[in-house]
Amino acid sequence: MVLLKLHACVAATLVALTEALLVSRAATLPASIQLIRQAPAGDEIQLQIALKHQNIHKLESKLRSVSDPSSSHYGQYLSKDEVNALFAPSNHSRTAVESWLKDAGITAVSSRGPLVDFVTTVAKANELLGADFAWFDVEGHKKLRTTEYSIPDTLTAHIDLVAPTTFFGRTKSHRMIPDDETSELDSRQARNTTTCLSVITPDCLEEAYNYGSYKADPAAGSRVAFASFLNQSARQEDLTQYLNTFKLPPRNFTTVLINGGEDHQDPNGDIGEANLDAQFLAAVTKNLPLKQFITGGSPPFVPNLRITNASTNSNEPYLDFYETLLATDDEGVPQVLSSSYGDDEQTVPVEYAKRVCNLIGMMGLRGVTVLESSGDAGAWAPEVAWVGSAGGFSNYFERAWYQKAAVKTYLEESIPVEVKSYYKRGGFVDFGGRGFPDISAHSLEPWYQFVNAGRPRRTGGTSAAAPVVAGIIGLLNDARLRAGQPTMGFLNPWLYARGVDGLLDVTEGKAEGCGGIDLQSGNPVPGAGVIPWASWNATKGWDPVTGLGLPDFEALRQIAVNGTKA
Repeated sequence: MVLLKLHACVAATLVALTEALLVSRAATLPASIQLIRQAPAGDEIQLQIALKHQNIHKLESKLRSVSDPSSSHYGQYLSKDEVNALFAPSNHSRTAVESWLKDAGITAVSSRGPLVDFVTTVAKANELLGADFAWFDVEGHKKLRTTEYSIPDTLTAHIDLVAPTTFFGRTKSHRMIPDDETSELDSRQARNTTTCLSVITPDCLEEAYNYGSYKADPAAGSRVAFASFLNQSARQEDLTQYLNTFKLPPRNFTTVLINGGEDHQDPNGDIGEANLDAQFLAAVTKNLPLKQFITGGSPPFVPNLRITNASTNSNEPYLDFYETLLATDDEGVPQVLSSSYGDDEQTVPVEYAKRVCNLIGMMGLRGVTVLESSGDAGAWAPEVAWVGSAGGFSNYFERAWYQKAAVKTYLEESIPVEVKSYYKRGGFVDFGGRGFPDISAHSLEPWYQFVNAGRPRRTGGTSAAAPVVAGIIGLLNDARLRAGQPTMGFLNPWLYARGVDGLLDVTEGKAEGCGGIDLQSGNPVPGAGVIPWASWNATKGWDPVTGLGLPDFEALRQIAVNGTKA
């Protein structure tokens, strides 16, 4: 694109007549994030404005109505058009924002539903937003960010956030790699279920989660999908080899590209996370339709904008991903979505976290179950079923209504008063926050076996647990659809109210953290805080180590279809 000239007189008039309101300020940056240099004024920058939704105050009550099993409206999900009619930003908001950009001399603008994308120079962006964009090193990755920004107070009723601005997180896969990842097993040894003490295979999963005898019917309509970010994509050849190794029926998956995502089938690419998602979902669901959504995010492509230097764009992918799903027709939306990527909560601007949470809530209104791996460091949104190993309490979201009793019991019976006092004094934990995880599955030691770049490998982490649980929910949806019932939808209220009786409670063990070590790599984290005695114990009932417990498919199926366990 041609570099835009500043309309100095217009800008001066706007500044004179409009008061700026600080919208976002990044938290104190950790030592792992370092300023490299100020961004040259002429550098191009691509930014995205998220317009405010209408009626967002109605979202929680609407979601509760269709997801609480005691509600008379349980399972009465909304269509795409109905959700859009309730929450779509007003035309007035779009016009106000586009006029603001036009008056500032910005012409490279593209509107996509609730999002307005534009390209400008660093100098103009700094002027427009009262920002100071600079290049930062975020764990070895360069990002163009600002520590704060403002918008005119006349636009606060129209704008939720501008991104990427104060988002310093580095999206990560929650895949764990063992030291002996290259250790291989021949297919005969891998097929033998006696190896479950040394490696996890499809037979081991069937036995552990009690779904081996269930036969799904793809004609019933259950649809399962997984999300791929970070330029990763699953390889069909690797899935075929995995299925052949374990004598599972052959199958394919379809791929949808979002916002410039690319489907890389090169075995030399970064494919590990996407491969394990595809293979473990295929192993559990067997013959149900499987879809992969690949979202570009480093950088994204925005239709109708000409960007001369794409390397300056590093938008986070979540807004584009969920907005695209919400804009998808009802028959194209999966009923279960597994995602094994995430950011540490404290690196995510609170307004961004709330926006994404609202989008996931709208997915719940449409009957979609979203399962996220809680990873090794932290998690947030209450509208997500977190599949965990990491656990704790959110600093952004208060305790969710559906888990209040379960978490209250844990806090009263399992954490001594002096420990709670210690955590509170240090500001380490907000015990009033949303507790996570909600449900668990095996993740580490013995490792899972999968195929990567044509070779058997071992892997683990909550990246492995999330697709396994997602597959089990896909089977539950199959059972309900065949019984003439709606899909599970937003899962959490049902889990805490009824599904808990179909889970295997884990009452021994503990999770430790805050030792200054990256639990994925085992390496020290520069500048990381060390908190003595930072750990959670697994106990009877909900706990921040294993949530409510591990799934027993047959027990869950009986409860989901018949209302009670036989």
